[in-house]
Amino acid sequence: MSILRDDHPFDLAHKVFGQHLTATPLRGTIGTEYSFENSTFPHTKITLFITDDPTAPMANRMKVKQVPRVFTMRFSPPMAEISRSALEDLFPLDIGYWIDGDGDRQPGNNLGVAPSQVLQHHYRYRASSLPMSRFPVDVDLTFSDPDSHDAQKHARNMPLLTDVLLTRDYFKQTPTRRHLHLY
Repeated sequence: MSILRDDHPFDLAHKVFGQHLTATPLRGTIGTEYSFENSTFPHTKITLFITDDPTAPMANRMKVKQVPRVFTMRFSPPMAEISRSALEDLFPLDIGYWIDGDGDRQPGNNLGVAPSQVLQHHYRYRASSLPMSRFPVDVDLTFSDPDSHDAQKHARNMPLLTDVLLTRDYFKQTPTRRHLHLY
C-alpha cells in the first residue's frame, strides 16, 4: 500500500511482493507489468503495473518518471477464512462510499453480484487517508461463494477471497493540471 499511497520507491531487489518473474511492456501504453511468484501463495497471480507519472508536466511522455499505478492479487485457489471486515481493518478502508472514475463519491461499498451463476461479490472502497499519504488509493475486493457441494462436505459457507486490486487514483490529468500539481 505504501508504494501506491506514499510513493515509496519500487525496487525489484526488495522481495516485498515475492520473486520477480517477468516484466512485460504493455502495448499502447508507456508502461510495464511486473509479475511475481510468492511462496506463501504459490499459485496466486501477483502483478504490479508501472506507467508514466500523469502529474509530470513534460509533453514527451517517454521521458517521464515511471510510477506504480495498479497492484493485483488473483488468488488460486481462492482464500478461505478471511472476511471482508478483516480486510477493511487491515488496509484500513473507508466504509460507506467509494470514488468513481470522475472523482465523485458514490454511496455504499457493495457493487453487487456478477455474473449471477458464479456469485462473485464485488466491493469497492477508498483506502483511509493517512497524514503522510500523497495519493488516494482505490481498493476493489472480489469474493465468491464457495461451491455448494464443497460447502456441504466441509461445512464452509463463508465467501472466498478471489481478487484484491489496489489502484493509485489520479484524477483526470491534463497538461494544465500536471502544471498546477507541481506548484
